Amino acid sequence: MTYSDMNHLKLKLIIPLLGVFSLCLQNCKNDPASHPESSLRETGEEFYTEALTMVVDTSVTSFENIPVLDNAYQKGILSDTRTYYVLNGGKTRWLYQDIPSRLFAEYMQVLDSIDNDGLNPETYRQTPLKKAVDSAYVHKADESYKVQLDKEITASFLLLTKHLTNGRFLKKTYGKHSWLKPKNTYNNAEALLKIADTIPLSQLITSLLPANPQYQQMKNLYRQLKNQTLDSANTAVNFANPKDFVYGYTAPIVAQLREGLKAKGFEALPETDAQIVDSTLIKTVQQFQQSKGLTPDGVLGKQTLYYLNMNSQRERDLVQLNMERMRVFNNPLGDSYAIVNIPDFQLSLFHKDSLLFKTRVVVGKTETPTPIFTDSIKYVEFRPTWSVPQSIIKREMIPQMVAQGDPEKYKKRGYTLYEKGKKIDPTQVNWSDPSVHKRAFFFVEAPSARNSLGLVKFILSNDMSIYLHDTPSKHFFERDYRALSHGCVRVQNPEQLAYFLLRDEASDTPWTLEKVTETMHGNRSLRVTPKTNFKLNILYYTAFIDDQGALVIKNDIYDLDSEQLKEIKRFES
Repeated sequence: MTYSDMNHLKLKLIIPLLGVFSLCLQNCKNDPASHPESSLRETGEEFYTEALTMVVDTSVTSFENIPVLDNAYQKGILSDTRTYYVLNGGKTRWLYQDIPSRLFAEYMQVLDSIDNDGLNPETYRQTPLKKAVDSAYVHKADESYKVQLDKEITASFLLLTKHLTNGRFLKKTYGKHSWLKPKNTYNNAEALLKIADTIPLSQLITSLLPANPQYQQMKNLYRQLKNQTLDSANTAVNFANPKDFVYGYTAPIVAQLREGLKAKGFEALPETDAQIVDSTLIKTVQQFQQSKGLTPDGVLGKQTLYYLNMNSQRERDLVQLNMERMRVFNNPLGDSYAIVNIPDFQLSLFHKDSLLFKTRVVVGKTETPTPIFTDSIKYVEFRPTWSVPQSIIKREMIPQMVAQGDPEKYKKRGYTLYEKGKKIDPTQVNWSDPSVHKRAFFFVEAPSARNSLGLVKFILSNDMSIYLHDTPSKHFFERDYRALSHGCVRVQNPEQLAYFLLRDEASDTPWTLEKVTETMHGNRSLRVTPKTNFKLNILYYTAFIDDQGALVIKNDIYDLDSEQLKEIKRFES
């Protein structure tokens, strides 16, 4: 009789006596030394003992043919899979000689649940793995086949945790738009190695998902939407030139606009002809705009058309997409942090997840977009100077001086011009000479209330020259659409932001709001480093849940939604 046969017989003899020894077995089960040599697992009615692991060949070539259904991560997942088995002593984790482990059953349940997070269980080969494992034990497959299956299950699990922690987006840039994910140091193989027999696998998976209520609300809504019959009809209203939408304009598209508004609950009965823009139609467009939080100007602009062409299929896709974005930026922010949501044009400051302060912001134009990234606030600078970036000097400032025939245009506005470290007289430069663009001029704006950065700026740690700042152009904050800057973020209430950042700073006189305001309007520049380390996430959420629990959809100002939806939809085929 072989060693394996003896264990089969031993198992049969032990099972009838389990009622007597259950307490002892439960105590042994909690002993870390029992894993993975012997695993005592409760499966409802029976205990299994000495369900032995199998030996895994950890040579590099033995991991070459393991399926991984994501080409972007395939090489890394195969490497991590091998690393796991090396660290685990070359033993199986999911399957034993005679039975699958409870961990495998739990993993199948986890894959059932991730559909509600907008992921496809078949990306992780749920059906083929379950069928193969069931068949292996029913038909008593040889050990090498089970070992291969164990490797495939591990690769599947590591791909899932990689998607949950790193996301499924492939690109770092989309045209001019930078999408810089936070660095993730999560070790997937090590996490699997540390899963204790007594800890449910679902607990580990839950720990990888965003813990904030916003994500859970999005998840609940997504569950509802995916179980509903969705309207995906193509009712798009496409004006070749939205400026044509004026009183009296006549075209078939006008009748289509009326139908689109009616589908949204805003009927505009024609005064004479459905194809003519009349006062009733303009008023109805204003009512629709107001319902979406837009300025009710009756102008058929990009944002109005975006909301008008929204359907329930698109809403579900946007919820799924923004849940993915939330997982990608599920980076630790500490107790004190700030969030800028670009499509919402808002900055929010938090302490221990409680909102301290919220204000409007202006973000980068589509031509000069604000990057999506994570950073920290380095220091606050009162009455800053502005050293103009070369791109702005060459693309905007020099052409304006030439067009207006005024070489002293910026000198009059408080700028000092330099070349090779020396101050220059702008009237002594032929700005219309093409060779000027090969020279490196520096325009530095002196501190003042008219300074382009305003009276205070908030320097970050990045090397992209992106930061937060005040602005003299306060009227921009009254607009609904505020993608108007060269890339930096302009803050509507910078004195309040400075106060919350500096109020804990040690000083002879505390940083009150009054002191902040006095310093901003004082006569000297000053840099202050906050005592508290404030992390900052500049995000791009086009769909989220508001304080009233309603879904809010914001305009996709950088046209990222469709591109990123393609990246995650590739996993649904």
